[in-house]
Amino acid sequence: MHFEYVMKTQIHPPMHHCISVVKDKEDLLAVWYSASYETSSDSIIYFARKHENIWQEPKVLIKMPGFGLGNPVIWKMDDKLWLFFVLLTSNTWESAVIFKKSSYDGESWSEPEVVLERRGMMTKGRPLILKNGNYLLPIYDERAWSSMVLLSNNGTDWKLYGETTVRGLIQPVVAEIENDILMMLSRSKMGRIYVSYSFNQGLTWTASIPTSIPNPNSGIDIIKYDDKLILAHNHTETGRNRMDLLFSEDNGKTWSDPYIVKSQERGEYSYPWLLSDDGRFHLFFTDNRINFIHSIFENKDFGKR
Repeated sequence: MHFEYVMKTQIHPPMHHCISVVKDKEDLLAVWYSASYETSSDSIIYFARKHENIWQEPKVLIKMPGFGLGNPVIWKMDDKLWLFFVLLTSNTWESAVIFKKSSYDGESWSEPEVVLERRGMMTKGRPLILKNGNYLLPIYDERAWSSMVLLSNNGTDWKLYGETTVRGLIQPVVAEIENDILMMLSRSKMGRIYVSYSFNQGLTWTASIPTSIPNPNSGIDIIKYDDKLILAHNHTETGRNRMDLLFSEDNGKTWSDPYIVKSQERGEYSYPWLLSDDGRFHLFFTDNRINFIHSIFENKDFGKR
């Protein structure tokens, strides 16, 4: 395991949060939002490229003066890059509208298009291509605090699904597990990560129930990697002063003890993003909202779990 920093110099606005990363050929592409504070009208979505093992200087990707921006999610499907993000129509998360842009090279991007006009819906989790060919985008309702998904068969027309009945849940992440079952894990206000399942490619979901995994009302991420599930989160009911990994070899029925990636007495490590990559995996997360830590793990770092 080793650590890198995505940002080499201080950029403005001064708060940096919610990183999302994809691999494009041999490069890593990262996006995040920066602002004076959450929902601020000076928000900017930045883009950075790791080329030849060096993180390059961040560039402004989206700037809409007078409007807050947030929670960008970058995704690669075939040879096309997609960027989902939210624009705040009245500088509150409850006013968010989901937009998208696309690119073939990460340098030139299409004009923004509305994905869903309903106010208060937000992005955070990684999209998936399902076995039936549909696209799934995890989203949530900031007004009702409920986890949902958008489904599309062409990337243009998106429909809302995924009522899991429980309120107090946001920022779902979704993984495909055994026999085409989808597992949704959600951040919660109730001190635990909650879980829901879909048995029909995301059209309907079981009622969310609490897991045994603690959650301090903070973002999480999950990937399938090397026949295991890896979950990144803050393994505590309160505070964000540590970043942890859990591993499951039985599709989330049981989990390993937490592996502490980083911890501090106070401060914030939060909003993890995981990425698998040919015999290793990457973990990105917010570092006290002034930078992003990039952790790289080889299989040998953990052995058999």
